[in-house]
Amino acid sequence: MKIKRKDGSVLEICKSKVYDLTKLGLTDDFLKNLPDNFDNIGTTIYAARNQIKVLDSNGHKINIKKYCIPPIINRFFYSTGLRTPKCISAFINAQKILDVGFETPKPYAYIIERKNGLIRHSYFISDQIENAKQVRECHGVSFMQAYALYTAQIHEKGLFPRDYTPGNILCRKEDGKYRFFLIDVNRFYFKNKPLTKDQAPYNLYTTMSSERALCYFIRCYSKYRGMDEKYLKYKTFLCRRVRAKYSALKKLLKKIPGVKKLTLKPIKKNNQ
Repeated sequence: MKIKRKDGSVLEICKSKVYDLTKLGLTDDFLKNLPDNFDNIGTTIYAARNQIKVLDSNGHKINIKKYCIPPIINRFFYSTGLRTPKCISAFINAQKILDVGFETPKPYAYIIERKNGLIRHSYFISDQIENAKQVRECHGVSFMQAYALYTAQIHEKGLFPRDYTPGNILCRKEDGKYRFFLIDVNRFYFKNKPLTKDQAPYNLYTTMSSERALCYFIRCYSKYRGMDEKYLKYKTFLCRRVRAKYSALKKLLKKIPGVKKLTLKPIKKNNQ
């Protein structure tokens, strides 16, 4: 559904056909007016480059993520279709994850604002997971074992999150068992077969902050998947070192005049 607005911009709205959005309070009028009403509704739970709000709609908790206007280069790629906008990737990937049998917030709709053909803000609307913590807040041997088992299970199904960090996985303990939810899923690969011993380390190196905890995590993971523990440790820590060097290089690049504006820094509201 496309809607032309008075300021010359266009809203592109795509709704899920799986869920009864009207019952959830997500009517056509609500979606059409969301960009104009976003600042005045719900409770903000995250505010940085992107913003996340939680809204109580018809007694149901709704999560609304507002993506910032992309940096200039990315904006061109997203607008021309050379790259898929994040809200669309999140919407599609969430449904795929659910279809495979793993949990992620139910995707309800996405909205894209365009003006003169260029993408401005975009929105992803989904279910809000209640009473859950980020994995980074969870500790203990039993938790690490469950986390490693979960990681092994998603890898066995060919799920390859490109941003598999403790902040992008929620955890809730129910009846003595841990239940995991993948969030922020716009960067995701779906393989047709289980991840190999050479692919898995690219996820494993981000699971734990301390080297000691990571070693134990790899031990559990290798046991669950029947892989060589020594090789997984070698490859995982190699990925970790390479990533650290890459991060250091990015910090240097940010100091070059103009680099932030072209590739790294989102466009501010007053430049819309």
